[in-house]
Amino acid sequence: MRFKILIGFICLFCLGAQASIYISVSGANVKRAKLALGQLHLLAGAGASNPALSKKISDQIQSDLEFENLFDFVSPSLFTALDQPQDFYNIQYDKFMALGASFVLKVAYRSDGGQLTLEALLYDVAGQKKIFGTRYQYPESHYPRLVHALAEDVLRELTGEKGLFFSRVLMACKDRNRRRPAQEIYIVDADGRNPIALTSDGTLSLSPAWAPNAKRIAYTQFQWRINGRTRAKAIALLIHNLETGARRTLSALPGINSGAAWSPDGNQIAATLSFTHYPKIYLLNPNSTSAAPQSLSDQILYRKISGDGYDVGSEETMFDVEPNWSPDGKKMVFSSKRTGHPNIYIVDMTNKIASQLTFAGTYNASPAWSPKGDKILFAAQRAREGHFDIYQIDPDGNNLTRVTNGDEQGARVNSENPSWAPTGRHFVFANDADGYYEIYAMTSDGHYRRKISPPGKECTTPAWGPYEGP
Repeated sequence: MRFKILIGFICLFCLGAQASIYISVSGANVKRAKLALGQLHLLAGAGASNPALSKKISDQIQSDLEFENLFDFVSPSLFTALDQPQDFYNIQYDKFMALGASFVLKVAYRSDGGQLTLEALLYDVAGQKKIFGTRYQYPESHYPRLVHALAEDVLRELTGEKGLFFSRVLMACKDRNRRRPAQEIYIVDADGRNPIALTSDGTLSLSPAWAPNAKRIAYTQFQWRINGRTRAKAIALLIHNLETGARRTLSALPGINSGAAWSPDGNQIAATLSFTHYPKIYLLNPNSTSAAPQSLSDQILYRKISGDGYDVGSEETMFDVEPNWSPDGKKMVFSSKRTGHPNIYIVDMTNKIASQLTFAGTYNASPAWSPKGDKILFAAQRAREGHFDIYQIDPDGNNLTRVTNGDEQGARVNSENPSWAPTGRHFVFANDADGYYEIYAMTSDGHYRRKISPPGKECTTPAWGPYEGP
């Protein structure tokens, strides 16, 4: 018997042990397995059923499993006789195998005094064995969190991944129905539930970024600052402690202080500063209030596209923005306008040699390196005055793929600012299909997407945070 605590979820008993990987998610596309998802039963000895609650739980389970993008579902009508309450703890592997099912998930519940208990059994049909049996408890009013715990266990046991539901998303949002509204930093669950405004400063806050331990964030904010007798608007880079609410200014040098990206070890922040009048990437110490920013852009040697040797960026051509670290911290991807229009580059952080990654299109921006290290997402405008779509590419420049299609049916829908989930198979992005920007979560193969920004808000610059679970 093993015990675990899942952010407020208590596993009362777990049957079975950690197994090997059942579904490989290392390739570009995942071959979805067939899952027989049984109807939600009452646990033995439970009181009267609660049809309204039962439907909410069932819908949430279905929604979470669809979001994982691992399964094709066997029609419940094909196994009604195999899914009776009295057979909850029994399974006929041969009959499920005849239906083509790879896995069977059975779920039962009990609601008592405001406490919800959910028991789940997951079976491997081909191997004819139970993968896990788990019972969860949580207040009934928070049933989505309980279902998220179940979905997270299914994800981890079958793929070895974690963090899709035990992670959160930052974004910058403003009220759509107010004239000249302020823009604040919001945080929401991965499925869009529980939106919370982290700031209420009545100004423009944007481009939030997570520290790797999920305890701090950085973001840019427009502020009024007093210099002697002069009152002027400044663009400051702030650090916000999510545990204490404390905030401090990391950089408020003249010009831009924006686009923060934490290094994987949390000891550096790469950001774009323009106090020299030209936007450059600088490295800052997030743990110091006195350390001067160190210019990365001034150290970069650009590998020539043809021939041998390197070019050094000049002040006049330098326009380096939107840095993003590789998961091992050894490289950085960024956008630069040094060739005349923005393209994506990768720089080796050891020797400071950069190579151009993208060449097509008129505007390539906001690159994001996958947590697995195998893909880079970015937004691209293929033609001047055209719309933006999300593309993905290998770090070596191969396998360029368009993920979103903003020109379908004659539309010109923009998709921008991609940010990866901890799984490396999902990402969030800003999209203006409804006439204003909202945040969507999407699988990297484009198979499934879901709106997650708060209703009534226009939101941009999302950032999917790290795994925060047990």
